[in-house]
Amino acid sequence: MTIPTIFVTQELTATFACESCGQSYTKDVAKFIMHKARVRLKYKCKCGHTSSVILERRRVFRKEVTLKGVLIQNQKNYPGVVTDLSRNGIQFKTQEKALIKVDHTAEVKFTLDNPNRSEIHRPIRVRKAFSEYSFGCEFEDTEHFDDLGKYFLFYF
Repeated sequence: MTIPTIFVTQELTATFACESCGQSYTKDVAKFIMHKARVRLKYKCKCGHTSSVILERRRVFRKEVTLKGVLIQNQKNYPGVVTDLSRNGIQFKTQEKALIKVDHTAEVKFTLDNPNRSEIHRPIRVRKAFSEYSFGCEFEDTEHFDDLGKYFLFYF
């Protein structure tokens, strides 16, 4: 059984929905925002049903994707796949070991899975190295006025 994920609003509240009776409750979750680890909460509904949820604290929604692309840093190309995408950034997995430096800038090129098969080319900053093959990156500019912006509107 998978544990459902609930999202935190800008007001630092989350809405818990009971699987048994269908009632929903909005609660203040501000005390969990600064935790570094994943936050798993248990709650008990007024009907007596107990359930667990995972609290999603990201600023923007992230979508799992499989988009072919290339990560470029220091004139070296690392072919691979964008595995998740948000308005703020991507997670990129390379096909080979990559000598990618964290906190340095790079470029990413990838092809969207929209009907036009639009090619996106963006400057990024590498924020996290999960392994020698997987990297968390943020876009240098989060204003997307091209096909990527349309993708967020219509395919998310």
